Parts: sequence; C-alpha cells; structure tokens
Amino acid sequence: MLNLNKNKYLRTAFQAFLFLLFIPMRFIAYFTPLNKKIWIFGNIYGYKDNPKYLYEYIQREEKTIRPIWISRNKNDLEASGIGEGYYYLSLKGLAYQYRASVVFLATGQNDVANFTLPRKIIIQLWHGIPIKKLLLDSEETSPIPKKFKLLNRIFFSILKNNLKKYSLICAVNEHNRICMANAFGLSLDKVKVTGIPRHDIIIESIESKPLKAGDRRILYAPTWRSSLSEAKDAITAVLIPELLEYCQGNNVFIDISIHPLNQELIECEELFLGVNKLICQDVNERLIDYDLLITDYSSIAFDFSVLGRPVLFSCFDIEKYNVERGLYSDFHNLLVERNVVGKKIAKEIEINLNGSVKFGSIYHYPTLGDARKNIVREVMSFL
Repeated sequence: MLNLNKNKYLRTAFQAFLFLLFIPMRFIAYFTPLNKKIWIFGNIYGYKDNPKYLYEYIQREEKTIRPIWISRNKNDLEASGIGEGYYYLSLKGLAYQYRASVVFLATGQNDVANFTLPRKIIIQLWHGIPIKKLLLDSEETSPIPKKFKLLNRIFFSILKNNLKKYSLICAVNEHNRICMANAFGLSLDKVKVTGIPRHDIIIESIESKPLKAGDRRILYAPTWRSSLSEAKDAITAVLIPELLEYCQGNNVFIDISIHPLNQELIECEELFLGVNKLICQDVNERLIDYDLLITDYSSIAFDFSVLGRPVLFSCFDIEKYNVERGLYSDFHNLLVERNVVGKKIAKEIEINLNGSVKFGSIYHYPTLGDARKNIVREVMSFL
C-alpha cells in the first residue's frame, strides 16, 4: 500500500480531494459556538511528541481546561496516558473539534480534521528544530515539477495563505524563531520563544532516570530518506566493519532507530548485523538511555544535546544532500565542520566516550524546562 506521508504527489492530490469533499463540513465550523475551555491535540503520527507532552501536562496542571486528544488512528486511543480522546471522524470527535477554541498540532493541519479549524486558535508545536529547509523555504515542498514555474508560484501562494491560519508557532530560541517565521511566511510576532514540550520531558528524565554506569550505549538515528536504496546507503556508510569491531571489542552497544517513514527497512536483516533495532513509539522518551548519539540531518541531534552528552554527525553525502534537499546555511556549516565519516567514526566515539573532550549543547535553549508553562501562558493571552 502506498504511504501518502512519503509520496508528496499523492499526498497533495489526496489533500486537495479531501478539501473539496469536506467543503460543506467546513461551513459548520463558522456557525458552531466555541468553548474556551475545550483544547484539542493531535499528531498524524500517533500519540507522541510535543502534543502528547503538552496534553498530559494540562491534564495534570490546568484543572479549568478540558484537554481532548484527537486521533487519526483508533488504536492510539488505547495508549497509556490518554485521558479523554476520540477518533477524529467519530461523532463525538467531530463535535468536540468543532466546539474547541484551541488546537495544538505537530506536523500540519491534517493532524486533526482540518475542516473543523475555522475560527480556532491554532498552535503549531512542530516536531523538531529544522536542519533541512522546510515549507516556503524549500522548493521540494511543491509536488509540481520545477519546469512548471507558474503552477509552482500558484502552489506556494496557496500554501502561504494556508499557513497564515496559524495563531502561534513555538520556537526554542531567537535563531529558531527567525527560521520558523520565514518558513511559515509569518511575522515575528506570531512566533514566540517558548521552548518545546519534548525538551521539558528530556530534562525531567535526567532527574528521574540517571545514566547507569557499565556498558555504554550508542543511539544511531538517521534521518528520513525518500527511497529505500538511499536509506540503505546512509546506514551502510555508518555501520562499517571497523565501527562494529570497535564496539564489540569495547563493550559498546549500538541501537538504531529507523525513521517512521522508512520502517520498511526493519525487514532488511542484513543491515543490522551487530546492532540492535530500537522499536518504540516515541524515541524522545528513550534518549536518556544513551551515552552518545550518531545522526546525519535529523533534528534529534538538538534534542539529545539537551542531555549534555556527545553528538556525532556522520553525513557521507552532505553536498549532494544539500543540493537536492536543501540545508539551512548555518546548520550546513555546522555539519561540514563536525562531519565524521568512515574509519574516523570509531576513533571519535572512543575520544568522546573516554571523556577526552568536554562537550555541551550544540544549540542555545533559554527556556529549558518551562516550555509547557510558557505555551499555556501564550495561549491564555488569546482567550
């Protein structure tokens, strides 16, 4: 079965079809009375990440608010931690989506039933600090071939108008704030440095689950690749014999976390000889278990660095990737400066795990630990 999240052509066509199909349903949103106490949360990838963490915080701390999880997958409603939750197309789910005054998203307006969004306060929590260019900053956002310039201008005009519906975008610092404002085509007053909920969770995990002494563990988390062959090439460029031999001889264990959109790779057993496949719903909750992270273009690097532990960037195809996919210039420079490939990976791991270097965060986080509180305060200012 084709995965619409991976194929931008089919995804765009399907979204256009649904938009037309649900036009009558959209009109209902303009006439439904809103309840300031009903806040809804959704994530197209399931009960995880920033919406989940904020939802559970509000359940505990904000007794005057009625938080409701909206799921696009009925199976997610059985997840531990979900209080009040509904399938997004169920009668109750639709009723509360129409009546809610605030909605929190992680990827886009399809995290919930988007035809219920008119008149809502829409908060974009996003799902990472972008290293790769996104939305209005990236030509790859458009499903239309580049040679059709007029059609691409129309596409980006429609996209920009749609992005104006956001009331607030959450950022982690001023650099990230400017980046997100440009990508979403919004003025800076619509992007606030609140921090993001996943970092609150990571900070709390340091206190609740300190790293145990003994065997050392590495997490390898490559970014999403548009084809399985590219994904395989990226993995084999890192998991070379010299690295595996070093780990086996030094009681170092490697877990690999495959991107949700490349999960077909799990069946390729030959890729994972000598390493463990990390299977979990939300990798953010497992970062505390690792001494060191290896990644390429994934924003997980910024999340892991919150722990104050070493991050290795291994980007075997950095210039090709930059041309084809596009990296923000500041982060491209960072990756070039810190890029470690081939046999140097094992040596760099040894240096970092043996404490030969002092490491700190690779990004500035002025609001660590207070993101959820900050976001609630910002939302209250709209009501």
